Amino acid sequence: MGIAMYFHVGIVLLFVAHNVSASEPYGNVTLQSPIMSARVFLPFQDGSGDSQYYVGSRFEHGSMIGDVVFGHKTMYGRDMWRTPHDASWPESGVGLASEFGCGDDGPTCEGKGDITNGVLGYKSAKNGEPFLKIGVGALVKGSCPDCLTDPTDNYKFNSPYKFYRQPKWTTLRSPSSNEVSFVHEESLGDLGYRIQKTIRLEGDMMTVRTILSNSGKKQISTPWYSHHFFTGDNDPVGPGYGIDLGLSEYGVRASGTLFNQPGMGIWAEDLNTYANVTKARDGSISMKMTKTIPEGVRLKAEFLDEQTHTWTDGSFTLHAPNGLSVEERIPELQSQNRNPFIYKYNVYAERGTLSPEPMLLLYLQPAETTVWTQHLKFTSPVDAKFGAPYLSMFLPSDWQITSFMYWRSALAVALCSAAFAGFYSMFISVTRVHAYSPIPEVAVD
Repeated sequence: MGIAMYFHVGIVLLFVAHNVSASEPYGNVTLQSPIMSARVFLPFQDGSGDSQYYVGSRFEHGSMIGDVVFGHKTMYGRDMWRTPHDASWPESGVGLASEFGCGDDGPTCEGKGDITNGVLGYKSAKNGEPFLKIGVGALVKGSCPDCLTDPTDNYKFNSPYKFYRQPKWTTLRSPSSNEVSFVHEESLGDLGYRIQKTIRLEGDMMTVRTILSNSGKKQISTPWYSHHFFTGDNDPVGPGYGIDLGLSEYGVRASGTLFNQPGMGIWAEDLNTYANVTKARDGSISMKMTKTIPEGVRLKAEFLDEQTHTWTDGSFTLHAPNGLSVEERIPELQSQNRNPFIYKYNVYAERGTLSPEPMLLLYLQPAETTVWTQHLKFTSPVDAKFGAPYLSMFLPSDWQITSFMYWRSALAVALCSAAFAGFYSMFISVTRVHAYSPIPEVAVD
């Protein structure tokens, strides 16, 4: 075996090292394409024996999608949001965690008609009786810590409720290894719903398809949104982060401020202190962070509200300091006649997340079904310049990135192994030449 052969062995060792991951205590499936990967944390399933990353009472249990790796760079990670992790805390979601509701207290949301806050049967239930939270399951009214000190009897979206019974999800058979599907259903008297979630990764595109069915005998009306717990390489939200909002030709406010800040002075600070929000001549809106958000500071802006009539696909493009971008759009917002359609368009930010939150509004009569699909496209200008994400590992500037330490170590081990093997092979060959007498070319008498 020559040096070339051993070098090939070293490259194989590098490839194997890349595919060996640290022990993960929560049940999950890692979806992979040739250029990226994403981790889907599994909801509770009978007989699985796995621990769940999220068992809280706020976010949809089948929407825990994060740990996206593109080339050697990461986004939608877990190290910047609500650490140390508590699986039962309502806020402890990851990545694309989604919620049925408007993200406020109360059993209903603002707007025309009876728009529920993602809960069914809450008003009619008495304390100690069950109600349904769509995508979560059956909860016990009055069981949350904040409920005990509030005389209004309001639903508390961000306080942990006890479960009336264990929610169950079933993993469906998928046609390929880069796709996973779950189904979950719950009912309570005349109320009921069924959710099917399908996550697929192909090339630089991830799709998250949600099918919601009304299996009860009463109408369901509720907002829905994906929170987008977004950071890049665990960098705190500050300069280098930005959002381009898909509101360029839609019903944004014609005069006055571009957005409202309903929580400012109460629980939130002024967004303008930390970001520059601009509207270009073509009507496009961009937000660039100008200052790093300190611990404990929260920001929220409402760009659209329930009174605005729009024609948008709820799109946006998120930018991170590491050069990665993700663009999301929901085509059904424009291709379907009435269900779903845009309800609000919010942006939430803390030190550990920059979260665009286009909200959908869903109306379902009994036995009616609706569907929507998040299309997320991941890009990196630096990686595109070199033809493929994995080639950017050879950029000298990237060798200083902390998150690249794994690749540096694996590559160093592989190259050293190849070099040692090659020199060892040469040494053995030379030793053999000197240790044995040459075979004579003529016969010896």
